[in-house]
Amino acid sequence: MKKLSFKKGWLPLDGLAFTGDRDFPREPVLEIFTPREIALPMLQHSGTPAIPTVREGDRVTVGSIVGKPSSVRSAPVHAGISGMVTGIETVRLADNTSCKAVIIHNDLKRELHSSVKKRMYPDRIGRDDLWKLLDYSGVVGMGRDGIPTAFKCRNAERIGVETLLVNACQSEPYLTCDIHLLREQTERVIQGAFVLSGLCRVKRVVFCLLDKWETELSALQNSFHKYREHYPDRDLGIRLFRSRFPQGFDKLLIKALYDVELPVEASCEEAAGVVIFNASTCAAVWDMVERNQPLTSRVISISSDTAIGHNVLVPIGTRVSEILERVPGAASARRIIMGGAITGTALRSTEVSVTKTTSGIIMIRNFEPPKTACIHCGACVDACPVGLLPYLCEQLLRADEGEAIKRENIRNCISCGACSYVCPAGIDLSARIGKAAERSRRDR
Repeated sequence: MKKLSFKKGWLPLDGLAFTGDRDFPREPVLEIFTPREIALPMLQHSGTPAIPTVREGDRVTVGSIVGKPSSVRSAPVHAGISGMVTGIETVRLADNTSCKAVIIHNDLKRELHSSVKKRMYPDRIGRDDLWKLLDYSGVVGMGRDGIPTAFKCRNAERIGVETLLVNACQSEPYLTCDIHLLREQTERVIQGAFVLSGLCRVKRVVFCLLDKWETELSALQNSFHKYREHYPDRDLGIRLFRSRFPQGFDKLLIKALYDVELPVEASCEEAAGVVIFNASTCAAVWDMVERNQPLTSRVISISSDTAIGHNVLVPIGTRVSEILERVPGAASARRIIMGGAITGTALRSTEVSVTKTTSGIIMIRNFEPPKTACIHCGACVDACPVGLLPYLCEQLLRADEGEAIKRENIRNCISCGACSYVCPAGIDLSARIGKAAERSRRDR
């Protein structure tokens, strides 16, 4: 099978193992984390926050709705534990924004809401009922974007997209939560993708996977025969991509698949006729269809640069601090990062909650390289997947050369962090350039 990729980017010699033998996605059974308390933010998606529907003293069960949508670009929030609501507080999120959060004390009974039960024939549910389930599910893009899935499906249907891509190109160091689902719960991911394709009125479903995940590729191929019989009207395929960072970013997928350069503002739906969902999102959709189980927990990767990590099923709203209490050596970490080691957010406080878009918690223990002046080696230029000159952009930003910065098309930066990672001088290029790019796009 031909291996696809965009140009440039970053191709480690160790094939994305990064620090040696880190085969932790091979766990067949997930550890289920049980927190003492959760703080459920009402803003876990792009758009407007949900509105709390419970009050202090209310009892909730797993799957109970605790926040209702406030607009068409919003999503409901559900409890991932059973217990008592102890308050509604304003909390600060990892990106330093704030919102209301419902605080629930765990009674450790894991009692399910009465509506959560397995359906006899989930594949026979009509399209109108599927829309109702998706609206209620609380499922959002569980990668980086956090777009409410119901909103994204309606937009794709309106535009008339032709292809649905299941993005399993998890190229970030230490993150394998999507890969775990693709291998251990293959049918759950595939069934969710078919539900989404039906809602979007798409006939072509393509799974995108890195070439290093051979076991996961075999799991997909072994399942395809069955689903081609069940869905003869769907064109089901797989595309392999080189293990290159930041493979998986939506516009780079489009570049590799169709050799089309999308402007930073362009949507994949309108510009390329495709809609993209990641593997975790597909699995969560099938949970709602098969068991009436809304999005209440997710798989996250917990790892560090000095120890083998593992994937854990965590109730959404669990505080990072409580997770780290049970991770040996976490107190010695110099930095705690929510998300991936490169594109994630370094936490100022570990009292933040795991949200629907949290893919991992990474502990960085090793000392960073000493920072020196730029040595003009060009490594950042070779690594940038969108063709910027990061060293020059950073110098222009320091000199406050506004017009020159615009000419360098800094607004095209995707904040992937590759330039910072490869810089031998230890300069954090991505942080400054990414913030400037966001300002430039906002001011346009």
